[in-house]
Amino acid sequence: MAILKKISIAALAGVVMTAGAYAADPVTNYGNEVTPAYTAAGFDWNGFYVGLNNAYVNTGGAEWGIGGVAGINIQDGAMVYGAELEANALVAGGVVTGGLYEATARAGYLVSDDVLVYGVGGGGYDTGVGVGLVGAGMEFALTQEVTLGAEYNYLFNSGGTVGHEIDGKIRWYFN
Repeated sequence: MAILKKISIAALAGVVMTAGAYAADPVTNYGNEVTPAYTAAGFDWNGFYVGLNNAYVNTGGAEWGIGGVAGINIQDGAMVYGAELEANALVAGGVVTGGLYEATARAGYLVSDDVLVYGVGGGGYDTGVGVGLVGAGMEFALTQEVTLGAEYNYLFNSGGTVGHEIDGKIRWYFN
């Protein structure tokens, strides 16, 4: 019986040492690889959009601009280029005092997949007077179709400063 006991102890020791060796090594399961979870790409800035605009305009007197925008963007890596048309009715004291119409080009850089910082330049009409404008803005993607942004524009003509415009815009993209 002593020999059977020695064989059993030796077999048990071999199993324990083998299990210990496997425990120290990483286990790779090549047959059942788990694919990583899908993560959606960032906002797609390419395409056409339309939106609503609300602006504070000061061209000699404080007015509110209420209107719409339409435009197109082209994304090239982290750079975004585009063009935009904007039309606003200017309101002061509850009375429509005129209109502000703009055609601009913009170029921007993606700070992250869903945040765009851009510069803008172009021209337009402020209650029938031709103006140039330069400015900057920031746009945040809220969903895969909707962005929210703010923009400052300096308005000028050959006579100097015409005024300042601070916009809040919401845009719907059609990608």
